[in-house]
Amino acid sequence: MYRIPIFLFLLLSSCSSVYSQQIFSPKDGDRIVYLGNSLMENEQQYGFLEYLITSHHPEKQLSFRNLGWSGDTVFGDARSYYTSPPGPFELLIQQIRDVQPNWVILAYGGIEAQSGEKGLPAFAEGLQRLLDSLDQLNTRVILLSALPHRAAGTDNLLGERNASLRLYNEQMAQLEDQDKVFFVNVFDAFNSPESIDCWESNGIHLNEKGYHQLAQLIVSAIHSPVLEQELVLDISSNSVLGGDSLIGLESDRKAGTVSFTRVPNQLRLPLEKNQIQVKGLAKGMYTLTIDGELVAVGSHKQFAAGLALEQGPEVAQGRELLERIREKDRIYFQKYRPQNRTYIIGFRKYEQGRHKEGLDALDTLIYWLEEKINLGKKPVRQQYRIQPVSGD
Repeated sequence: MYRIPIFLFLLLSSCSSVYSQQIFSPKDGDRIVYLGNSLMENEQQYGFLEYLITSHHPEKQLSFRNLGWSGDTVFGDARSYYTSPPGPFELLIQQIRDVQPNWVILAYGGIEAQSGEKGLPAFAEGLQRLLDSLDQLNTRVILLSALPHRAAGTDNLLGERNASLRLYNEQMAQLEDQDKVFFVNVFDAFNSPESIDCWESNGIHLNEKGYHQLAQLIVSAIHSPVLEQELVLDISSNSVLGGDSLIGLESDRKAGTVSFTRVPNQLRLPLEKNQIQVKGLAKGMYTLTIDGELVAVGSHKQFAAGLALEQGPEVAQGRELLERIREKDRIYFQKYRPQNRTYIIGFRKYEQGRHKEGLDALDTLIYWLEEKINLGKKPVRQQYRIQPVSGD
């Protein structure tokens, strides 16, 4: 289970105070698009960001598209596989226009910062042009800072690269005053010693844990803190001390039984295991079942200290939701960036353009998965029962 390190908790708290008003308030039917370099493209391997955002809105139909492209810049350089018009930037704008975003989570600057201070004016101009284009589409922008590097051959080189990244981040932060643009600084959280295990071996790309914490940072900055909610009961007073809403809490201390219906506020990531703490149980061993399924066995001391629930209906529901998000992203990637794209949708489409019909057919699968995702993100009621182990 990934717990939130204290440095990240403090940063999340500071983000919440800076963004005193909820800046992300999607409407039913809105589309959120990820745009940028490898930081956005690689997110599709994990799906944590979409999971956390969409689970905050179980009552709304939301859709997500990942237009990230490794090595890309605000000029669309990595998309320059055409040898005739449209040019890279025009192609970038066309791809954005095709998916009709209401919100864009934008992550650029990491590649451009390699040009150092001399490249800053061009970056600022290119980013402003991109933001102006998004504004014309009536799209709101959540602008992410570039991440630091954790490895660069020598300490001097690493210092130079991070200094350049900070310079570009400062430039991006100045754009927050613009209408429909919100800046989220994720640099500092990943530039601390505590984040050392958030990186791939190259020190540039995040690993699974890193993307988990990145998703927490973003959602906490635009929403509310993403914190673990521990369910705490005291059967001596038949009371709930913390956690989600419970219905029909009944406990018999003499018999050692506890039962209630839990209504989760939102579906948690499978990585963030739910925890239950029950005080006041008599000495002995106890079982916990949820919807009739055995989930945990522990002593009265273990229940009092808190038990992490690594299985059960909610965990299974979360795993299924996460897999559907990842599968949808994989299929969309095939449609958005097909193999032999130059021959199918590029300047040589006169040769194999007939295969575009196969790409368009993938929309059916994408829409079907989106419907499953929007239905599967809604928390369901769960019936809990704690009772002594038979024969104890």
